Amino acid sequence: GWGLLCKFFDNLGPIPHHVHQMDQHAALVGRKGKPEAYYFPPQINVIENLFPHTYFGLEPGTTKDQVVDCLKRWDEGDNHILDHSKAYRLEPGTGWDVPPGILHAPGSLVTYEPQRASDVFGMFQSMVDGRPVGRELLVKDVPEDKWFDFDYLVSMLDWESNVDPEFGRNHFRAPRPVGDAAAAVADGYQLLDVVYGSPWYSAQELTVAPGRSVRIRDEAAYGFILMQGHGRINGVKIDTPAMIRYGQMTSDECFVAVGAAREGVLIENESETDALVMLKHFGPE
Repeated sequence: GWGLLCKFFDNLGPIPHHVHQMDQHAALVGRKGKPEAYYFPPQINVIENLFPHTYFGLEPGTTKDQVVDCLKRWDEGDNHILDHSKAYRLEPGTGWDVPPGILHAPGSLVTYEPQRASDVFGMFQSMVDGRPVGRELLVKDVPEDKWFDFDYLVSMLDWESNVDPEFGRNHFRAPRPVGDAAAAVADGYQLLDVVYGSPWYSAQELTVAPGRSVRIRDEAAYGFILMQGHGRINGVKIDTPAMIRYGQMTSDECFVAVGAAREGVLIENESETDALVMLKHFGPE
């Protein structure tokens, strides 16, 4: 349950190393666990900002006692949790899948993020970029009687996934062509899975060549947002804004109901030179 939220985040520097609780821990505070996935659209990642690397998980061989030691040193400046993690360089046009229970410190690429519509988290890093992180952000979704129960705090981590020596191989997501790629190109489009392998959400990137139109069928309802170009979907005008002002309406987001998806929607690229590119996000299963 708790549906799909799809958002963008655009941060200048890194976000603190943190975890989103699994269902069993989130349930203790009346919430749901929070899986999420990342894709870095090339159109909005020309500049990498200050730290285009994300720390994921913990180095193989890390012990729970080492993590507890970091948590106990919260008020002594940097608690050195990143000493026990590994940073991966982020690459536009690729992504990552991050189930609940995995530590991560997202880097500074603009990120398209399908996720479960929950906001549970616990920060495990006491300082980031020279700024202190309040300890209340470690325990905001922890029952009050467990705020200083270090065994409980570490139990919020999916330990085996965090210290997985094949973490990169198991969580990195390269774009994956859908169906017959050569036939699609001949028909004027390209369809890629960019978020996949999760029961909670998936996402695709659809590119329609200049001046071409294509009818796309799906088994499920989906939302989409344009990354590039302009045209029409079932006759409705869609375009990618270059600048959005407060309160201004845009025509870059749509929802395709299940009936329309199964019947097929006609997507027309009305530019003679520019590709039409959209990201499509699907809900659970």
